[in-house]
Amino acid sequence: MALGASLILRSARGQRTIPLAEFYTGVRKTVMQPDEMLVDIHFPALDPKKARGAFLRLTLRRAQAISLVNAAVILQFSGEKINSAVITLGAVAPVIIRAKAAEDFLAGKKLAAKNIQHAAELARQAATPIDDVRSSAAYRKEMVMVAVSRVLTDLMARPQPQRIPKNPIMLGPASASSGARIRKPINRLIDQAVIQTSINGKPYSFSSGHEKTLLRLLREDALLIGTKEGCAEGECGACTVFLDGKAVMSCLVPAPRAHGAEIVTIEGLSHNGGLHPLQQAFIDNGAVQCGYCTPGFLMSAAKLLEERRRPTRQEAQQAIAGNLCRCTGYYKILDAIQVASKAGAKP
Repeated sequence: MALGASLILRSARGQRTIPLAEFYTGVRKTVMQPDEMLVDIHFPALDPKKARGAFLRLTLRRAQAISLVNAAVILQFSGEKINSAVITLGAVAPVIIRAKAAEDFLAGKKLAAKNIQHAAELARQAATPIDDVRSSAAYRKEMVMVAVSRVLTDLMARPQPQRIPKNPIMLGPASASSGARIRKPINRLIDQAVIQTSINGKPYSFSSGHEKTLLRLLREDALLIGTKEGCAEGECGACTVFLDGKAVMSCLVPAPRAHGAEIVTIEGLSHNGGLHPLQQAFIDNGAVQCGYCTPGFLMSAAKLLEERRRPTRQEAQQAIAGNLCRCTGYYKILDAIQVASKAGAKP
């Protein structure tokens, strides 16, 4: 939105291009017609000599968490002065909004601490958040000011700080963590009515379920009920499975994506009738509590141990940041992961 993106919507009737700013009409509502598919998103690249931009989201966890507040800022410069500013805010109104007063204030000014403080306050006034289970409206308004202030402060610094870890946990194939491309194609077209896939090393064919998520396909059609549904929004991690070697939230994956893919569920983590060492470590260290979230934690942790044979505790925390334990028993889970790694966890 901050970059002025446009979307291409296509149907059998043809295609149309619309600005992203006109796409959303309300909460979970868009201008897309029932027979249309969004096929492309495009936007102009920033000119590094004249423009700077940054994005920040504030969440309750570091991964797979819906934003409490997010902000993107794009500044166009002429020397030390700001020619124009775009400040977009998310999760604080029914749709993405722009902080117009803050944008107008920054135009023609230098990016100094005093101006940053006032622009952040003007951005706070633009927000119209609600109270919900994640946050109060009052807290969100304050965090708008904090987020915009942080982004503008980052843009003032030269060089601009980079907050992406140098060697992040990817929960994917080992080659992915080193920056190598995953060569297996991700997009597939199904030219037949049957979804043919491999689950836990066994072939499966499904003539129905195309309208479902991968989670529902696994539970209802493959009858593999170990994978759990917690939030159905990709936020809790209970439905984690491996899809072509990468840990994914199966509640967000369309069932047809299983066609031609290799899938591993919690039922496939054990080997030759014996528990995976990580499963045994969960039992030995009291990491299994109510048990509902346990399959998701095990899948994320197992992929971590494939990626890092001896992960640090901090790396283990990163790996399970997208898994939510409602029993709040993370210490035992982290203990189990480290015990399994020291034992050389292999199935």
